[in-house]
Amino acid sequence: MERTVDISGWPTLVFQWLLSSALVFGALFLGGYVLFRVGVYAGIPVERFAGTPTVVTAGVLWPILTVLWVRHIRRADSGDWLAGVPREQYTRFAGYGGLARYHWEKSIERLPEDDEED
Repeated sequence: MERTVDISGWPTLVFQWLLSSALVFGALFLGGYVLFRVGVYAGIPVERFAGTPTVVTAGVLWPILTVLWVRHIRRADSGDWLAGVPREQYTRFAGYGGLARYHWEKSIERLPEDDEED
């Protein structure tokens, strides 16, 4: 007997938030390091930017940027981007999944109608 695990719903959201948070933290860390190095090479006294102000700024930016990134991902992920394509033209978009969608819809239409409702 085969068993499947459904990871839609909250496990997907948790993974999406954790991954986004890690990416934003890495980007902030890398950006801070690059700015620090540029400041050192430019001769700017970077010691006054080190310490508490940097940690507080990163601590404020981290959740804000994580929320913005997750909203961007969820907005881009939602919706059917083939919805605007007329059904007769699915085969023109075969490389984008249109051909599979066309055959899938045709096979559903060919299914016999089940008059018995359980």
